[in-house]
Amino acid sequence: MKEHPLILVADDEPQMVGVISYGLQNAGFEVVMAYDGREALQQVEKCRPDLVILDVEMPALDGFAVCQKVRTATTIPVLLLTVRDEQEEIIKGLELGADDYMTKPFSIRELTLRVQAILRRTHNSDQHSVDIQPLHIDFDRRRVTLHDLPVELSPLEYRLLVCLVSNAGRVLTWQALLKEVWELEIWQGDKEMVKIEIYRLRQKLEPNPSDPIFIHTERGVGYYFEKINK
Repeated sequence: MKEHPLILVADDEPQMVGVISYGLQNAGFEVVMAYDGREALQQVEKCRPDLVILDVEMPALDGFAVCQKVRTATTIPVLLLTVRDEQEEIIKGLELGADDYMTKPFSIRELTLRVQAILRRTHNSDQHSVDIQPLHIDFDRRRVTLHDLPVELSPLEYRLLVCLVSNAGRVLTWQALLKEVWELEIWQGDKEMVKIEIYRLRQKLEPNPSDPIFIHTERGVGYYFEKINK
């Protein structure tokens, strides 16, 4: 994880944005602000924050719409803020890909702890290795082994594996993978590119590629790497 992760705070109440931003900055985060849904999406594209905090009720585009767009096209985690502690609203946000939610009012201390927890779960850049027998990944040496035997991966295959592992347990859409791994916009590639590379990676890593235990398919949505118990 970066020393000073960048957090996007989006809320149509300037006072709320100010209070949250001040608290996060005191906790060592860098902050960028937005005051409606469209501006939030523009800041995501421009700044590529490490995490997005979205108020559900915003003008232009509401938090649900922004969350869906962010999670479709990127791997950036999302924390939703809502004034209504209603189960249906919470479930809707989680189904759209939000990583967590908080109900207003809340303490800035709790918000900061939630942000830190999400970043720990979704960023493994400070992790030196992953060991899920019989697969072992050494990030420092860029070395992958299966049953203690080296696995030769192309640079693209390795980047795809790192992206999936860094988001273990989270479903990533093909659009998000195209953006993060290939560094292409949606119109510059297609679903088939990702599908083929997933197939190749499974052929090299899975003991039985037709019944994968590491890289799973969420039908109609995308792919995810088996959740890693830390």
